[in-house]
Amino acid sequence: MTNDDATAGRPPDGIGEREMQPLEGWRQHASPLSLVVFGTVVLLALAGVLGHERTWATQGETVNLEVHMPEVIRNGEFFEMRVTVRADRPVEQLVVAIDQAVWEDVTVNTMVPAATEESNENGVFRFTFAELAAGSTFLLKIDGQVNPDLVGANAGTVSVLDGEAELAAVDVTMEVRP
Repeated sequence: MTNDDATAGRPPDGIGEREMQPLEGWRQHASPLSLVVFGTVVLLALAGVLGHERTWATQGETVNLEVHMPEVIRNGEFFEMRVTVRADRPVEQLVVAIDQAVWEDVTVNTMVPAATEESNENGVFRFTFAELAAGSTFLLKIDGQVNPDLVGANAGTVSVLDGEAELAAVDVTMEVRP
């Protein structure tokens, strides 16, 4: 008889008859506290307390501008920002300008499509694209992540320009909660 055969039917050391008996009363069920905590988180999320998105829109003389991004978000979360430009007339040199304050303590992971030229002038990120024909729509998709140390709000302006001439601008705010 080997050593494994001798211990095959015995419980591990420290486990006796008392530990092997079925639980009785409230101890046999999961704690209702876990359901209360889970339900509270679900209700907070449905109420928008943990985060929600918004679309800011404005209409200029030659373009319509929409910015869709989180209005309330928690720090550490990933998010998507969409800038949509609809041109009523041709735009020779489409430039999307975003105040640096909008992305303070935010990591930008992806920007599609990529700009032909990028710059930062006077606290404004400028992204230059090709011309935009009349009646067409341009969509700029930006994926980012709120850095964990950011708590408060980021606010600034998103603008559309034709070269240096501003066509439309909208103020946006992103409140960041812990």
